[in-house]
Parts: sequence; C-alpha cells; structure tokens
Amino acid sequence: MESAALNTCVFLFAFASMFLLGGKRPLLAFSTRLLLVGLLGLALGYLVADGTWYRPYLAVATAVANVLFVAFAAIDVHHWQKKRAAERE
Repeated sequence: MESAALNTCVFLFAFASMFLLGGKRPLLAFSTRLLLVGLLGLALGYLVADGTWYRPYLAVATAVANVLFVAFAAIDVHHWQKKRAAERE
C-alpha cells in the first residue's frame, strides 16, 4: 500500500472511531464504545510491539476484539433503528 493510501485509511479509521465515540446521539451503547476503546488500545499496542515476543498474542486479541466489536455494533445499530422507527409511529 502506498503512503498516500495508507494515510487516507488511517484518517478514515480515526474519523470513524471518533464519530462513534463522541457523537451527540450515539449509535452505540456505552459498553460497545468501551470495547472500541479497548480495540484501539490493542491495535496501538500491536503497532508499537514490533519484534517483541507478545506481538502474536496482541494480534489474536485484536482480531477477537474486532469481531466482538463488529457484532456488538451491529446489534446496537439494529436496536437504534428499531427505537427510531418506534418514535416515528
């Protein structure tokens, strides 16, 4: 991946994370936002831990946290949509 494309991906990832964490009307439940903060911490730890013995463990923990976050986020968005639909009726 070229430097410009990588910079764009990092910007979009950071923007999306901040949107999900700090929105006025949050789509995500508080626990899911905490999971996102943990996921960002694990990803940062993986990035910093280049060449250490525990980097593979961080990779697995980051992958597991990512799968959990996507599942919880999907559930939260579904509940948010149902709540909005009920408010319109």
